[in-house]
Amino acid sequence: MKHPAVRRTLIVLGVIGGAATAGYVVTCAVFPAPILPGHVPVPALHGVAADAAIAQLLKLGLRGRLADTVTDPLTPAGTVAWQSPVSETVLPQGALVRLGISSGTPLASVPDVVDLDIGLAREVIEAAGLRVAGVDTTRQDSPFGVVLSSTPAAGTTAQPGNGVRIEISSGPPSVSVPNVVGLTVAVARDRLIAAGLRVGALEQRFEGKAGTVVAQRPAPGELVTRESGVDLTISGTMP
Repeated sequence: MKHPAVRRTLIVLGVIGGAATAGYVVTCAVFPAPILPGHVPVPALHGVAADAAIAQLLKLGLRGRLADTVTDPLTPAGTVAWQSPVSETVLPQGALVRLGISSGTPLASVPDVVDLDIGLAREVIEAAGLRVAGVDTTRQDSPFGVVLSSTPAAGTTAQPGNGVRIEISSGPPSVSVPNVVGLTVAVARDRLIAAGLRVGALEQRFEGKAGTVVAQRPAPGELVTRESGVDLTISGTMP
């Protein structure tokens, strides 16, 4: 049997040991920071601006290094896309943390659609992540609807969703302008529409029979594209 004094000593030591263990557990729960001197946890830096992330690491006694640039549509350009080691890793002060910086959403390249039909060109542009912002026509010998150029030009990079304006051929001249001089404006308009043309600009001149066409441009017999306008000069008061 142990001496009473020894038993009391063992009991006291047990109480002290239990209290120390409990205190350690409570300390870890309330103050989860590392207890080893000179060690710090790596902060979470995803989405933090590059300069701010490096400054935050320096404040904790760590070193930050920009290690890579990656395209990441989910992370704003110029902010941290990844870090190594990951957050909450405990490192000694002075340790290095590598950072990958996002360049944002990848740019789209304007495709080459010259010589394509307008319908196919639209499909190609949309497949590249862009859109057709507008269509201009130019008189060319190429068949109607063939793409002559694009703005921006092929190979130019642009933000996804940006617009590309295309210029297409209006086709070769194919309609002979009828002679409408001497006709009334109404009859001249009907004659032009029947030929696949339209009335363009109207001018007034006080000569000849009132209400009739005294001049036209383009001249009779000239070849123009369908739907072209023919400018008329009207004698007297215009309708």
